[in-house]
Amino acid sequence: MNKSKGILLSSLVLLGMLLITVNASAQTTHIGFPISGTVFNPCNGETVTFSGVFNAVFAVTLDGNGGFHSMYNDQIHVTATGSLGNSYEGNEEDHSPLTGRVGVEQTFSSTFSEISKGSAPNFEQHSLFHITVNPDGTVTAFVTNFTSACR
Repeated sequence: MNKSKGILLSSLVLLGMLLITVNASAQTTHIGFPISGTVFNPCNGETVTFSGVFNAVFAVTLDGNGGFHSMYNDQIHVTATGSLGNSYEGNEEDHSPLTGRVGVEQTFSSTFSEISKGSAPNFEQHSLFHITVNPDGTVTAFVTNFTSACR
């Protein structure tokens, strides 16, 4: 995943977590908005420009015993055109339950596929997310690592 898309998705996850972990009781937040940017197809060296829609639901509950239980669901749909004239479509859905102790670091990953509508090679974008949730439920650390690979 290129840095602009990765930073956008990372920011969205962080925003969702911050919006819902401020409250000690269960909280659910829905967000949705248009997305756009560029990614690099490592299979053919093409720069791919995409646009589409991002929708997500975040839910976090602090359990009162030093733990938290969260659920993150997202759906992304994009269409894209590459610098070599190729067309792509990307769809992704994640369902990420996360249970942990506040103050403990957690790590999870996500994969997003870009599917060619022609003879160009398909490719995947991989993201690694790392968070720390403080005892009051706020997120204090969020580190990402992005890579891409041919399919």
